[in-house]
Amino acid sequence: MKKAIKSFFLMILVIVGVMIFGIGLVILLPFDYLKYKRSAYYKKERKKYRVFAASGWHFEIYNEIIKCDLPIRFIENPDDPTLACGRFVFEDTLILPDDFSFEFDSQSGTWWYCSEDEDEHRQILSLDEYVENEIADANELTGQAICKDAVVLIDGDSVDDLEKAKAEKRFLVYEDNRAEVLKQFCETKTKKEESR
Repeated sequence: MKKAIKSFFLMILVIVGVMIFGIGLVILLPFDYLKYKRSAYYKKERKKYRVFAASGWHFEIYNEIIKCDLPIRFIENPDDPTLACGRFVFEDTLILPDDFSFEFDSQSGTWWYCSEDEDEHRQILSLDEYVENEIADANELTGQAICKDAVVLIDGDSVDDLEKAKAEKRFLVYEDNRAEVLKQFCETKTKKEESR
């Protein structure tokens, strides 16, 4: 009897969970669809809407780049047309949107990239290893060596040690001013290239 009651309540919880998820989709999808159709990305690319296409870092960054007329290219992944699988490149530098995966180890003075994939395999790489892997992936995606360096675009709210993050040369740290930080990066890099 206890087992039957437990199963019944579990079934009720699953049904309630599915209903909440469904209601959430019904409420959120129209807003996401409108945001997508009004976006600079849609106006430029004219690609068909996909579920939650207007969500995520890549979508926001792409739109900021277009709105601010920044000279940053977006390289689409031909195997996966979603924005999340593409790459942002300025001249020969890959720009990697942060995914809240960096931690600073004060003992070694090293930034570590930590992530878990869908199979819950934990990956821990030094910042240098992470950047080298991403550069290699971007070059493989394009079939040519277009990237020689990389920077990580970091939300200041996502790191524990903000001052250390700002001091790291491979981080572009922003706090409610992402477009301005990207613009400043492009200008600074262009000036350095011109002075050579």
